[in-house]
Amino acid sequence: MLPTAAWLDWYANQNERACRQSGQAFEDHVTRVLSFFHDDFDNPVPTGSLGDGGSDGLAEAGTICYACYGSVAQTKVEEKLTAKIKSDFARALGSYPSFNIWRFVTNVPVGPMATKALIELKSKHENDPARPIAVRHWTVERFWFDVVSKLAPDRLARIFPGLPGTANVQLADLIPLLEALGSTAAAPGAVGSIRPVPVEKMNYNGLSVAKQMEFNAGRLSAVSIDTWFAEVSDPELYDRQAARFREIYLAHRAVSKQSEDILERIYTSLGGTNFRFDNSRANAVYAVTSYFFDACHIFEEPPVSYKVGDPGAFAD
Repeated sequence: MLPTAAWLDWYANQNERACRQSGQAFEDHVTRVLSFFHDDFDNPVPTGSLGDGGSDGLAEAGTICYACYGSVAQTKVEEKLTAKIKSDFARALGSYPSFNIWRFVTNVPVGPMATKALIELKSKHENDPARPIAVRHWTVERFWFDVVSKLAPDRLARIFPGLPGTANVQLADLIPLLEALGSTAAAPGAVGSIRPVPVEKMNYNGLSVAKQMEFNAGRLSAVSIDTWFAEVSDPELYDRQAARFREIYLAHRAVSKQSEDILERIYTSLGGTNFRFDNSRANAVYAVTSYFFDACHIFEEPPVSYKVGDPGAFAD
C-alpha cells in the first residue's frame, strides 16, 4: 500500500530535510531508506584496509550496487565529487562481480566535470559485452520518486516518526484503524452500534447539508469500527480514545463556537491537514469522527419546541 496523498507532502518534506544533511548523515539516511525498500539490502561494514569495497549497499541478489555521497567539502567541490564517482565505481567494480546496475546517490549538484566522468563510465561499461553495467546518477528528487514515495505507510512511519495531525492530539493508536477503513468498503446495508443522527438534530446543531452527508456517510463504517475495537489486543483502547476524543472536542470548542468549524478542526486533528486529498482517508476520518461523536454525546438535543432552522451549538 502506498502512502496516502493526505500525508505524502509531509513525508516529502521530511525526506528533503534529511537529504540536506552532509557527509555521513546523508549516507546513513539513504542507506536506511534503502534497507526498507529492498528486502535483501546489504550494506558492507568497512573492514581494515578493504573498507566497504566502494559500495554503500547491494540489493536484488547483488545485481544493484549503490554508492552514496553527501559532501562536506567547502572548496573544490566539483573536483572532489568527480574523484568520488571514479574511486567508488573502480573499487566496487573490483570488489563485487555480481552487479550490473551502479547507482550513485548524492545531494551535491553535478557540474560539467562530474558529468563528464559519468559519461565516460557509461560509454565504457554500458556496452561492454563481457560485463555490461548501467551507470546511473540519482539526485535527491529521483531518490524520492523512485524509492521513498513508494514505501508502505508502516515503513515510512518508522523512518519519519510523528505523523502529521496526530503528534499533538494523542490519537496515534487509531492510525491502524484509519488505514483499515481506508482499504475496505463499507458493507451495504450494514448496521452497527451507531445509528444515523436525525436530520432535525443536525439542523439544530447548525450543520450544512454537505457536513450532514459527510457525517452520515461515515456511519456506514460503524460495523467495521465495532469489529476493529473488538479485535484489538488492548481492551481499554476504546475507553481511552473516547475520553481523549472528547478532550479534543472541548479544546477546539474553546477556540470556536461554530459547529462546522469545530467539526472541521476535529477532522484535521484525526486525519491531518490534507486528509481530503485522499478519498479513502477522508471517508475513514468521517467514519471515526461520527462514531465517537455519538459515544461522547456531543450533539445537543433539540428542545421540545424545536423548529427546523433554529440556531444551535454542540453540547457541553
